[in-house]
Amino acid sequence: MSEWQRYVDDNLIGSGKVNWAAILKLDGEILAASEEYQLSAAEQSQLSEACATVFGGGEDHVGGLKLAGNTFFTVGRDKRSLFLKATHDINYDPRHAGAIVVQTKQRIIVAEYDAPTQMGESIPVVESLADELINAGY
Repeated sequence: MSEWQRYVDDNLIGSGKVNWAAILKLDGEILAASEEYQLSAAEQSQLSEACATVFGGGEDHVGGLKLAGNTFFTVGRDKRSLFLKATHDINYDPRHAGAIVVQTKQRIIVAEYDAPTQMGESIPVVESLADELINAGY
């Protein structure tokens, strides 16, 4: 098991506050993902572009993202994180309540959570891993 996979499995999924997760390079290449969490090539590219735009000083807001086939809209952001809620479109999977996307120097962390978990419970888990990666030079 790779170090990246351990981060996904132990730090994110193992927390009990994240149900699906992935760690990507800034170009969108997936380094590790939780079991059955599939981001399409188009979703990887969209995620990479959104992070480059929002965290690179471009647009202040991303309207929404598609992650693993589910559509999410942005409900907030800070200097390194996007906070997303699932939309109830035709492809809506009710298990997917929301997502958090955090960019570090060299990585993008994507974490989705399922109800009854609330965004406020998942944010510290994801941002703690981001801090760990930043401290390690990523």
